[in-house]
Order: sequence, then structure tokens, then C-alpha cells
Amino acid sequence: MAADPVPALESLGYTDREAAFLYLAAAHSGYFLRRQFDYFSDRNKGSIVMRFLEKARLAGHIESLDYKQGWHVYHIASRTIYRLLGDPESQLRRRKGDAQVRARLMALDCVLENEGDRYLTSEEERLRFFADVRHISLEIFTGDNGGLYPLLASFPISLADRTRPAHSLVRFAFIDEGLVTVEKFLRFLAVADPLLRAVGNFELVYISAADSHFEDAKAAFWKRFVGDPRRSPRLFDEDSRSVAVQPRIPLQPRFTTLLLGYSYPILQRSEVRGSARVRI
Repeated sequence: MAADPVPALESLGYTDREAAFLYLAAAHSGYFLRRQFDYFSDRNKGSIVMRFLEKARLAGHIESLDYKQGWHVYHIASRTIYRLLGDPESQLRRRKGDAQVRARLMALDCVLENEGDRYLTSEEERLRFFADVRHISLEIFTGDNGGLYPLLASFPISLADRTRPAHSLVRFAFIDEGLVTVEKFLRFLAVADPLLRAVGNFELVYISAADSHFEDAKAAFWKRFVGDPRRSPRLFDEDSRSVAVQPRIPLQPRFTTLLLGYSYPILQRSEVRGSARVRI
């Protein structure tokens, strides 16, 4: 990613605030709603958001997806935008299924409400952070192709203390876009377990627009991490002949729920508004 893509986006004709929002939406979601632009710009004037949407549409940077019942989701599909972010072939350019679109919108809400964190936005940045900053063996969190496991690449990951990345608490998000059971969360825990233990000081945030699975998710999390001694991962050199043991980091797991009180396409209109964070 470019050192600061916002000025580059401004060069396309966007104001500084429009460019900053476009960067956040493209880096973390690929999709956005009109209300999310209003929230970010701290404005609720139709003319401001309409000028932004029309400018982006005419430039070919976004497309509008009609979800009926008054819902329009805006997809950032332009290769130009992602090229300026350093990833012209980003998977976010490609259309997703409804559940994935809703999950991406929820991810953007999470980022907008927690701008203080330092987010690891790209796969390259995540690989570099865990391998080079935290000195964790790549085989713990990558597949045969050398990329992150999909479940680790799908959700936001951030640092609570941007000034001390080597020691900061690391926040991993899991987004429940409207799941019927917690089976997907259990799969996520199974995939993420070695990496979470290697990180040591971490917080797992279960994000949903309904609290129906919070208790089951909490029980599954603590069952896995409480009272289970941490296994010290092994680091291998390039030719795998010598082995170095990573210094022990005390396992400090945290589990948090984040209830997003916003409506999303294809969800009930009667949802409560606002958000509530509870550490369990």
C-alpha cells in the first residue's frame, strides 16, 4: 500500500474528507452505505453525500447495487482505486454474495467506530506483522500457497497500541452476518487457535447485529482458552534444519462482544440503533 493513499485519491477530484472515506471503505470493506459516509463526515445533509456519490459514479469508481425496499449498497469496483492503495487486483473489486456484502458493511461500521486502532489492512501487511514483528512461524497461519488462511484474511485485525506493535494487544474480529448457528465461529476458533496462542496477548471481538449467539460464542471461547496451557510454537529457518523456540508469552485471552445497532439490507427494520460493547 502507498505510504499515504489519501492525497493520491484527492488527485482524482475528491475532497480530503471524501478521499479519506473512500480509502477506509476500499481498504476495509469494498462496500459502503450512504449512512456510513454521513457518519464519517459528521454530516447529515443530502447534498454533500449526493455530490460524492455522483462524482464517484461518473468517474466509474463505484457501482450502485439495488437491494430493494430503499436499500442501495455502493461497491467500490474500480481497479484505479485499489491500484492507488497498492492492490490493483484486490478481491474486494469482485462482487460478493449477499451474506458477504453484509459482513463487509459490518466490518466498515466496526472500523468507523474504532478509528483509534491501527488496522492491518492488506494480506501483505498481516503476513509481515506476524512474521517479522511478532516473529511467529509462517506455517502457523498460512496455507500451502503461502497466503493467509481465508478465515484469518476475512475479518478485521488491529493493534490497540499503534506506538508499540511488538507488544500491543492484538484484536481479532469475527463477524456474524446473521448466522443460524455458531458453527462458523467454531471453525474460526480452530483455524485461529495456533496464531492466537502465539500472539499471547489478544482480544477476540464477536461482532453481530443480534445478540442471539453471544452466550454460545463466549462459552466456546473460554472452553478453548481457559486452563489450557499455552503451547510454545517453533520457528524454523529457511532450510528447516535448525529450530529456535520462541520466547514464552503469557497467554492473555480476552473475549468481547460488539452489538451493532444498525440496519443492513435484508435484515429486519425493527432492530435497535446504536452500539454496545461488553467485555465478558
